[in-house]
Amino acid sequence: MDDTAGPLPPRLLGITTFVLARVGRAGRVRMGRLMDEHGLGLWHFAVLAALDDASPASQRELGTRLRIDPSDLVEVVGRLEAAGLVRRERDPSDRRRYVVEPTAEGRAELDEVTRRAAELDDDLLAPLSAADRTAFERMTRTLLAHHDPAARDR
Repeated sequence: MDDTAGPLPPRLLGITTFVLARVGRAGRVRMGRLMDEHGLGLWHFAVLAALDDASPASQRELGTRLRIDPSDLVEVVGRLEAAGLVRRERDPSDRRRYVVEPTAEGRAELDEVTRRAAELDDDLLAPLSAADRTAFERMTRTLLAHHDPAARDR
C-alpha cells in the first residue's frame, strides 16, 4: 500500500466492510505475488487444493465445487497439466468425462505454496496477538460460512 498517501477518512475507517475490503486487497496482492513466483494463479492453487482434498475428480466436479466456469477450468487444468502438476485422462467408465488428479510434483508444489501462504498469513496478521489472531480467524470463517454455503462445515 502507498505510504505516501494521506490518512484514510475516519468515516471510511468506521465502516467494517470497507476495512475488510482493504485488508483483503492487501492479502490478495501478496498472495498474487506468491502465485506469480510459482507460475500459478489463484485458480491453479484452488484446483490443486481441491484435488488434494478429493482426488481423482472429474473436471465437471471441480468446476462445480470451485464455481469456475467450465471453459476457464479447461484452461486452468491445461496449464497445470502442461506444467506436470496434474494428470488428465478420459474416465474409463464414461469416455465423455475427463478425470483429473495431482501428480507427485503437483502435491509437492501444493505443499510448498501452502507453506509459503502460511508465512504470508503470519506477516499479514503480525500486528495481532496470538489470542486476537485466533479470534479473528474464527470470526472471518464464521462470516464466510454465513455468506458462502461452500465454506460451511460438511
